[in-house]
Amino acid sequence: MSHHLAKWFKAAEATGDFMGIRYGRKPEGSSEVEWSFVSHIECDGIGGFARLLREAGAELRELPQTTHPNRQVIRPLWNLIRKKTEVEHLATRQDWIQESAESHETGPLAWHLFTEEETEQIRQRCRQQKVTVNSYLLKHLDHAVRADIKSPSAALPWLIPVNLRGDISSRKDTENHVSCVEPILSMGDSAACIQAQIQQLLKLGEHRENYLMLMLGGFLPQAFKAHLITKSRARSKGNIGSFSNLGVWDKEKALSNTDAWFFCPPVCKGQRLGAGCVSFQNRLSLTLQAHASLADQPEIAQSCMTRWINETL
Repeated sequence: MSHHLAKWFKAAEATGDFMGIRYGRKPEGSSEVEWSFVSHIECDGIGGFARLLREAGAELRELPQTTHPNRQVIRPLWNLIRKKTEVEHLATRQDWIQESAESHETGPLAWHLFTEEETEQIRQRCRQQKVTVNSYLLKHLDHAVRADIKSPSAALPWLIPVNLRGDISSRKDTENHVSCVEPILSMGDSAACIQAQIQQLLKLGEHRENYLMLMLGGFLPQAFKAHLITKSRARSKGNIGSFSNLGVWDKEKALSNTDAWFFCPPVCKGQRLGAGCVSFQNRLSLTLQAHASLADQPEIAQSCMTRWINETL
């Protein structure tokens, strides 16, 4: 069923968005990151990373499976047609402080690689707070971006991808097995509060709702999909950005590949900040990419990254 998901990413590219998932490889001893892209039409974040590791010689068997299985149909479809509660004082896509009036090919980019000791320090803090690394990083990312939002005290809507491997299957394990949830974070939310909200969204099956919506919409003509995406992008309401965590890979250092790896989800006109992280061989990396519409602020990604790092450690 992943071909239906691929059709939506293909339709997004037809509107002018670039649906390339960014990956970085930093060879041991080098200070430079070698960047490349894997099309979201072909792979999701986990699948693209697995493809690159396999191409580099790694033997990967089963890819990470969903931790929140949900194969319901009736309840998620009912939830889709129900009117959801409106959130007051919600930031919009237009709330970035400055946007570019000119056309730019790429947006600002920033990255950071923690040491093994720093990565363990972050994990220890998460254990002490009884939260996941995912919730901990999202809390500090949310706080870090507020300096670049016109209304920094507003509630910020985020998009969080959800791995569906185990719930759905496809011809290739690297193809799109992904949905999402969309938490709305208030300025003072703790990591525990954020985690509770995301867990509740998963319990209610929001990721299943979004998956079924994309599956049903997959039968629409491609031109009409592109029309719907363009119409959605024109609305002020929407996510301030996306945050994706590929999780922990090769903790035991069984793979011969000792390079450092980076990852960032795509950015688009309706989602102007992408934040990604991955832990490979016990080193956590962070990557931030801003949309080209924010290219008049070349420092936006790096300044936000600096705040994110300082808050995280």
